[in-house]
Amino acid sequence: MSQALTFWLVGALVALIAEFMSGTFYLLMVSLAMACGGLAAWLGAPELWQWLLASVSGIAGVLLVRQRRRRIAAPPRPQDDPDWGRQVEILALTSPGHARIHYRGAEWDAELLDPALHAGATGYIAGRQGNLFKIASTQPE
Repeated sequence: MSQALTFWLVGALVALIAEFMSGTFYLLMVSLAMACGGLAAWLGAPELWQWLLASVSGIAGVLLVRQRRRRIAAPPRPQDDPDWGRQVEILALTSPGHARIHYRGAEWDAELLDPALHAGATGYIAGRQGNLFKIASTQPE
């Protein structure tokens, strides 16, 4: 039982560390699934039940993340926005999910649609709400 518990918890820790380095929530769900397998091992469940619990919880977690990402999909392209798809430079992160960008010779406030964007990166305008630009990491179609 202790070998199985060690396997699950080390796997969960490795997935969690990889999650911190990648910035996606998929590996977080894998880490939680492996922790569920470890919980089952700690409670003395047979190996088959450990794998079953880890698999079901992992699939459920990945589906939840996928569903959430679809809900937060990029807004459709407005027909009359000349700024759509233009390249901008991210100057500084001001708060989680927000930044100052350089565009058309001035600094603007922006909302980052992709958590992988960082200061010094290049982004693309994917929408606008008043004077707040919405910035994506890939050029919108």
